[in-house]
Amino acid sequence: MTTVFVKGLGLIGSTLIRAIRQKHPQYRIVGSDISTATLDFAIEQGLIDDAGTNLYQADQADFIILAGPVSAIVKDLHDLAQLELKPGVIITDVGSTKQTIIDAAQPLIERGNVFIGGHPMAGSHESGIQAGRIDLFKDAYYFLIPTSGSRGIAELKDLLSGLNVNWYLIHARQHDKIVAQLSHVPHVIATALVAQSAATFKDHPELLTLAAGGFKSTTRIAKSDPTMWSAIMHNNRELIVHQLDEYLNELQLLRQAIADDDQEKLFAVFSKAKADRERLDH
Repeated sequence: MTTVFVKGLGLIGSTLIRAIRQKHPQYRIVGSDISTATLDFAIEQGLIDDAGTNLYQADQADFIILAGPVSAIVKDLHDLAQLELKPGVIITDVGSTKQTIIDAAQPLIERGNVFIGGHPMAGSHESGIQAGRIDLFKDAYYFLIPTSGSRGIAELKDLLSGLNVNWYLIHARQHDKIVAQLSHVPHVIATALVAQSAATFKDHPELLTLAAGGFKSTTRIAKSDPTMWSAIMHNNRELIVHQLDEYLNELQLLRQAIADDDQEKLFAVFSKAKADRERLDH
């Protein structure tokens, strides 16, 4: 019987489990989490067949999925390197930064284990096992970072085929630059906008509730887990800072055009942004 070990049963981990359970009902799934309430819920809902903490039964798994924060994934990889794992096991993760994780996986890779970095480019501001759902990543891009040639890729894609994602193979450094620009910087911007708005209305905080759709859409991601996002800023800080500097330069140019009442410049900037954004919907 194929055994799948999943450590971290939050939003992403439980979503992967739901997809595996639907597509491969015959597989045995072992779940690991620091929360006993989460493990109890997973057992009660039939999401997993067995539950434990740390790397309980990871040495018996055909697939190992690490779905915690990046710092936890790094520690798990170090701990896995001390275990005698099942021959042919395929190890993957869902961390949002990849170079740090690939570096941590080197001892496993050097001894011949298959490690494939992974990152689904979708999510939710909600968290926890009950927020997971099988269609969470439907039609989204799912990055894969192979470290052992093509070994294990077909098997991992089959395991997670119930997600209905678009697979995208990429190098770790390239991945980290892409997510810095498309995920991490937007989160910083949303957070800063909320903070600046709250400061603006500090004497009358009820005025912030007047925010309409534009503000709410722009700042929705600021509701995400602060522990996770603090860790992301740590693990990808060099690229985030670089992309933030470029954003600040762009913002300064736009500020100057507004200050100069340069209508021609403003129209050109807004027109190009509109066209670039509309391409995302096709």
